[in-house]
Amino acid sequence: MSYPGSVPVVLFRPGGRSADVKKGTLLIDAVRGAGLPIASPCGDDLICGRCGVRILSGRVTREAPIERRAKLRNRIDASLRLACAVRVHDDLEITADYWGDV
Repeated sequence: MSYPGSVPVVLFRPGGRSADVKKGTLLIDAVRGAGLPIASPCGDDLICGRCGVRILSGRVTREAPIERRAKLRNRIDASLRLACAVRVHDDLEITADYWGDV
């Protein structure tokens, strides 16, 4: 958990790569900044739903209706969160099925 004034850390599993990010950074930008692959054919416009990641630990904001609709429309697992819709405010641990041991 981040403390007031601290910088959130995103830990990417498996592999254990991590990134310090500015509060409010989109999760998809944190993933890219860590050099990890992430699908986003819609250009981060909450249309395709392909940037789904699993939040393993940490707090994120409640899913907005637009994110929920994008996941339903694209048959994305309801337990995933779209990295283009989540802003980092606290430490997070996340994974994506296609990362393997990166």
